[in-house]
Amino acid sequence: MNLTKISSQNETKEKKIIKVICNCVDKKKSIIFSSGAGAGKTYALVECLKYVISTYNKELKYHNQKIICITYTNIATNEVKQRLGNASTVLVSTIHERIWDFIKNYKKELVQIHRENLSKKIEEMEQKIKTAKEYEQYRKLNDEQKKALQKIMNESKDIYYKYYNFNAKDFKKGLNDILTDFPGILNNVSNFKIIINTIFKLSNYHICKHNIDVSKPRYTSVEYNSTYNSDQLHKMRISHDTLLDYGLKIIEKYDLLKQIIIDKYPFIFIDEYQDTNESVVKIMNCLHQHSIKIGHELFIGYFGDVAQNIYNEGVGKKITQIQSDLKPINKEFNRRSTKEVIDIANKIRNDNIVQKSIFEDCVGGSVKFYTGNSDDVSNFIEKYLFEWEITHRNPLHCFVLTNKTVSKYSGFENLYNALSDTDTYSGSNYGQLNTELLSNDISKLGEIPSLLFRIIKLNDNIENNKTQLKDILPSELCINMNLENLENLVLLLKKITGNTLGEYVQNISQIYSKDIEGKYKKIIDRVFDIDNISFETFKSFLTEKLFSNLNDSDVENANTVIQSLLNININEYKLWYKYILNECDDKIIYHTYHGTKGLEFNNVIIIMENAFGKSRSYFDFFFKNYTELKTLNDADKDKFEQIRNLLYVSVSRAITNLRILYTDDVTNFKNGIEKIFGQIYTYQNNN
Repeated sequence: MNLTKISSQNETKEKKIIKVICNCVDKKKSIIFSSGAGAGKTYALVECLKYVISTYNKELKYHNQKIICITYTNIATNEVKQRLGNASTVLVSTIHERIWDFIKNYKKELVQIHRENLSKKIEEMEQKIKTAKEYEQYRKLNDEQKKALQKIMNESKDIYYKYYNFNAKDFKKGLNDILTDFPGILNNVSNFKIIINTIFKLSNYHICKHNIDVSKPRYTSVEYNSTYNSDQLHKMRISHDTLLDYGLKIIEKYDLLKQIIIDKYPFIFIDEYQDTNESVVKIMNCLHQHSIKIGHELFIGYFGDVAQNIYNEGVGKKITQIQSDLKPINKEFNRRSTKEVIDIANKIRNDNIVQKSIFEDCVGGSVKFYTGNSDDVSNFIEKYLFEWEITHRNPLHCFVLTNKTVSKYSGFENLYNALSDTDTYSGSNYGQLNTELLSNDISKLGEIPSLLFRIIKLNDNIENNKTQLKDILPSELCINMNLENLENLVLLLKKITGNTLGEYVQNISQIYSKDIEGKYKKIIDRVFDIDNISFETFKSFLTEKLFSNLNDSDVENANTVIQSLLNININEYKLWYKYILNECDDKIIYHTYHGTKGLEFNNVIIIMENAFGKSRSYFDFFFKNYTELKTLNDADKDKFEQIRNLLYVSVSRAITNLRILYTDDVTNFKNGIEKIFGQIYTYQNNN
């Protein structure tokens, strides 16, 4: 078996690198530790954490201080915790959890920042009302008429949502009787919906501001819940991005808070720095600069690799522009792959980090680059099912370019197709499907995919007898109910059935409307996060979020798409749910390129072509310019690096066996491919 014998010489060198980092820890000299894919970055991080624990544990406990370790995903959090064991002085968490922990107790200051945000949003909406074409009919009303319209629509929300998804003619018919005093307001239904949705939001925001000003209960603190990926500002709840924005503002503003954080957490380690949001690095730099100013020691250690920055929101190579006084430390060893895979990965990244295996027995992998066409894909995969002796225990992982292909082979093609037909995920927004529907990081799911995920999670939890009550019921319910009442509530939840999503939600809403005690409603409210839950409001919510600028002529198509989502069998949603949770157990497991980040597999096939997403020239651009990088302008260099990073991440997932099938003609960039992969093979079905 390969990759089992660590070279004593390499092990000594690796320990020296760890020692360099530990010396920086002792000197409180903040660092940026960079290492290629499979380098054992997590190993280095954990070793450094262990060093801090062993060296400073007594001191930390005496001063009631903790070590912070910030990870990019919950999976990484659990991995670090598992490797560390029982280490009470280390707080390991995702960045959002940690930032929230920094600021959550500063309720008064948070509420003030929240109020300022509400004022800003109100100002933006009011400016739109004054200038945007969609509000032209509304601007014709005088102030009294505007107030009257707002009052009528707030009192008629049920009617509004009941007809929301109807065609323009029937929508007008349904609302005509309540809008007789506003002639012409319904001439353009899509504009009317924009007006009314804005009125509702403005009303909610103004009420929220007033309730903050009079210190009304529930308006004296801001809530953050990692389950939700969207703001509900009028409910005093913020989402992931807003949390980072609030965190930066409050930490920048209050020196005392900066000092408290510095003195409470003298060691901060950040994993996957390249994917970290810029706001987080700005927060850390703010703390770092303040620690220097007040003379309180603080160590910040960034661990990652700029060549693995494949997410747009990640800081990437800009990190040293934000925090410039970091000591760079690089690691050359690879603990994942065979020499054959490492050599290819080195040629792709082609920078100052050149990896070599830490193992003596690192030879024995296999890498080949084939050309063919799209009709060859199935046979190509079949060839390696046999050649690599693929089984459920030894699966084949296939990376494909399109989300559509992944969804097709993973069993949720109808869901993908329906969402790709919406305004939110079509046209120039098509690329958002990659992260917002197929991301294994739940925090990155889009607003509607996140809602669908919570609904299917409820379904899965209820059907799974092993699920604990705390995973289904809000904690406040469990505390205030006896065992018999809890059992009755669970039995009520188990009555929720439905072959399709629509049937399931309809059943939920029917029980919801009959729940007098309100305990069932609390559970459903937490899942749906929608005002006035009913089947009609659920449909209108989907329409509003997936077709935000709906024209009269598009209503019929939007209704068809929404109905197609509702008609999808619940089992297809469950397959998508399992995909998100990485619970697929087939012999062949399909991934998008982006979806493989942080993973590793013995057997990998990468299907490649010129185009990617909406770009007609993508991987061919990389190979054509592989030897001409210095001649590219800044924009093309950025594009080249973006492609390089994605290819590097994909190739470096392989441990032993790697095959690439390029399904377009490579004649014009053959030289670039050969520089990296060597011989190019032509695939033939009888090969």
